Amino acid sequence: MSKDGEWDCSVNEDLVNQVESSTQPPSGETAQSPVEEVATEANPSNRTVPAPPTRVSSKAISAEPEQKQQATTATRPSTTPNTTVTTSAAIRRPATSSQVTSNQSGVWDCVAGPNGEWLCNGEQTSVASKNSGGTEINQQVAQPAAVSPNTPIVTNEVLGSEWQCSTSATGDWDCHKVNVHAIAMPGRTGSSGASGPLYITENPYSHLDWVYYQNPQAQQCSGRYLEPEFPVMGDEHLENPPMYLEAGQSSTVIGGLTTLQGGVNVRQGSKRFSSSSAELDQVTNKARLEGNVSFREPGLLMLSDTAQVDTSTSEAIFNNAQYVLHEEGLRGRAQRIIRLEDERLRLEQGDYTYCPPYSEAWQLSSDNIVLNKEEGYGEAEDAVLRIAGIPVLYTPYFTFPIDDTRRSGFLYPSAGYSKESGVDLSVPYYFNIAPNLDDTLTTRYLSDRGLILENELRYLNPWSDNILNTAYMPDDDVLGDNRWLLGVEHKGTFAKHWHSEIDYTAVSDEDYFDDLGTNLEISRQDHLDKRAQISYLRDNWVARIKVHDYQTIDSSSKAPYKRLPQLTLKGEEALSENVNFSLNADITRFDRNLAGLTGSDRVIGDRRHLMPSLSYLWQTPGSFIKPTLSLWSSSYSLENQVAGFSESPSVNAHILSIDSGLIFERDLDNGGIQTLEPRLFALHVPHKDQSAIPDFDASELDFSYASLFRRNRFSGLDRLGDTQQLSLGLSTRFIGQQGVEKASFSIGQAYYFADRNVQLDSTKPAETDSQSDIATEAVWYLSPDMRISWDAVFDHSDFDGKESNLRLRYNSDLNHRFDFSYRYEESSREQTDLSFIWPVSRQWTTMGRWLYDLQDEESLETSLGLEYESCCWTVNFAGRRWLDDTDQYDTGIFLNFTLKGLGSFGSGSSDFMNDIIGYKEREEHYEK
Repeated sequence: MSKDGEWDCSVNEDLVNQVESSTQPPSGETAQSPVEEVATEANPSNRTVPAPPTRVSSKAISAEPEQKQQATTATRPSTTPNTTVTTSAAIRRPATSSQVTSNQSGVWDCVAGPNGEWLCNGEQTSVASKNSGGTEINQQVAQPAAVSPNTPIVTNEVLGSEWQCSTSATGDWDCHKVNVHAIAMPGRTGSSGASGPLYITENPYSHLDWVYYQNPQAQQCSGRYLEPEFPVMGDEHLENPPMYLEAGQSSTVIGGLTTLQGGVNVRQGSKRFSSSSAELDQVTNKARLEGNVSFREPGLLMLSDTAQVDTSTSEAIFNNAQYVLHEEGLRGRAQRIIRLEDERLRLEQGDYTYCPPYSEAWQLSSDNIVLNKEEGYGEAEDAVLRIAGIPVLYTPYFTFPIDDTRRSGFLYPSAGYSKESGVDLSVPYYFNIAPNLDDTLTTRYLSDRGLILENELRYLNPWSDNILNTAYMPDDDVLGDNRWLLGVEHKGTFAKHWHSEIDYTAVSDEDYFDDLGTNLEISRQDHLDKRAQISYLRDNWVARIKVHDYQTIDSSSKAPYKRLPQLTLKGEEALSENVNFSLNADITRFDRNLAGLTGSDRVIGDRRHLMPSLSYLWQTPGSFIKPTLSLWSSSYSLENQVAGFSESPSVNAHILSIDSGLIFERDLDNGGIQTLEPRLFALHVPHKDQSAIPDFDASELDFSYASLFRRNRFSGLDRLGDTQQLSLGLSTRFIGQQGVEKASFSIGQAYYFADRNVQLDSTKPAETDSQSDIATEAVWYLSPDMRISWDAVFDHSDFDGKESNLRLRYNSDLNHRFDFSYRYEESSREQTDLSFIWPVSRQWTTMGRWLYDLQDEESLETSLGLEYESCCWTVNFAGRRWLDDTDQYDTGIFLNFTLKGLGSFGSGSSDFMNDIIGYKEREEHYEK
């Protein structure tokens, strides 16, 4: 179309030359092969299938301000039309005896046979597909080798569309384009009754860009929406891109109406229309498309019976339409869809769902729905939520996310029940304050207690990550008092090498968590941390200043000492290739609430500790010797010291150790290796009187095989265990052909040449045995995913078992976890702990935990969960029965629904499920 509004048409010489170069077909036959037109779908065999999108948290925030890409609306002013019309030949005839390649997809390679029949061979076409794990693979798809009359040709193409051809009664080729896909359904049989996979070749949803995975049994969804790739034409980002029209036939009234028929393709920038016929008004710049209308732009497909398009503003109206948003996995129908100039979609009498095209598990219907891709949300008026076709919820106005873009609004409510608090209803509201700042306010109502407000404020900047948690309940109806919670989390790097950290939690009373629980991400322990620290890290050294207080919420536990403050310096330095120097320096002020305490528990004060060490390592491939010399120096300034003891005690002693070992190897018949590793550890620590020194942070370590080679049998810095000992250990390992350890066994014992006088309690008598108990440990790797570990302690005199820990662990992936442990301590504990996450089918997963006390023959805690997950929705049911602090059983039931792409609603907090090993990692993985 020229500037004066007249059509300027010319012959497509390249296309004509291409047609004329073909010779006539055999006598009596006419072979027809459709021409692949310009701007049509790219060769499916060359597509690359992107990885499926991961789940993300709807509340993810960024440290930097959002950088939104401005949407550019392609427009074409009516005053300067810039349109190209191409009228293409409908048929290209193959040669009589020469080789012919059909369309641009390059799949068919055909020659004329001696009897006049067509012999077609499929080229080896690289096809992007998915393996069972959902990852991309490239496989070669072989097409049928030959074709006989009246035999349809169906490709085994994994993705996309191909040609299906057969010969008619007159010998002519009858070709049409079909959507073909082949998937193997294991365990199915064909119509003949033969066993083996049943291959399904028809994909009835390919018109919606739905493609199946090669192995749908390995996925929650059998496929996904895949947007076809189009060649880059270079004008996609122009503000006023030209319009290209292509049709089998066209007629034009100068300055009036242009009629296009015989298949119409329209491209303007990145937008593409196609229909059976179209009319273009040159005066109004309005176009009307009829019959199999298709509209595409990046991320969007719309199909309709008819459409009206304003080519100058890109506004369009589609009647009796379907739509697909590929990246979001969103689809639906509407009586009418209006694509506005700002690229919003208005649906009249429409619906939407995230379910695959073969499922209507849930659907939101509305008289008026607006989808805003730029802002990432949708709005619906007079909306009705249907589950399995049954209306379950009506709302006059409803907003919902269509991607992971954050937006203020109500989140989905939850409900639960417990015996102590009654019905628990929670309604959260999310405030999207800034790209790096958000807030979630949750209103909870407990029927037996009253109203409680919980709030989580998150702030992120380039140097720190901060979370503030608060909760407040005025006048608990059961307790008769106000109740509150405060939590602060901070991690920062405010300068090079400098790091800061705060972990502060406080509650109004020690029964807060037992009575009320919380939806906030708060760590629950017997001693709630109130800690802040600043650290300087560089190379192998760290300097730190810390203050650490506690709130004890278990009345049976004694509160730990506060560190107000603590200064530490730790690090090591290599003086030469074999000589290493290390230093541990600590200065701490210990304090505590003295109310109700007596005797040594009232002692507070300062401690100064310094321990430099020097070691030398000599080693060969089959042996090592490592002598280490350390100086232990501690001094105190105490208050409230026990009568008769110095207020300024000190300890100065050396620690001399020599660690050595040998490694022998032998080849096994199976190609593996067995090692034999004897180890000898000598330790000398002189006895120093430490009865005047308080117990600020010391505790006696458990005896095990590893403790045979420790340099101090106490933790902390208040006790130095005196000893003159020689520890003997023997280990053997079995290593497979690939260098992977299959099993290991160890046994050891210590021999003492002097009594051990230093004890944690100064009134406890010295240990006089000349030898320790026998310590063992073993690990069997039954498979790469399963292992059994066992460590035990046996009495050295009669070999009776004193302690035993047995654990069986299976971990193949996030959905296949099994852990069983048995712990026995003579005269104090005998318990079993079982937890599991295990699918019973592709969609059903069970999970649970059972903690049982064998001595008291009672269950301490039992929790069981059942999860059903389909392609578009998930339901979780969990029940719990536990023994609380008053030795009374409490129960809770929790139910949660997740409509994928819409949100979750259901029961209240079920954080007890985090005690199931692997459950928290699984949930965090799926939230990413």
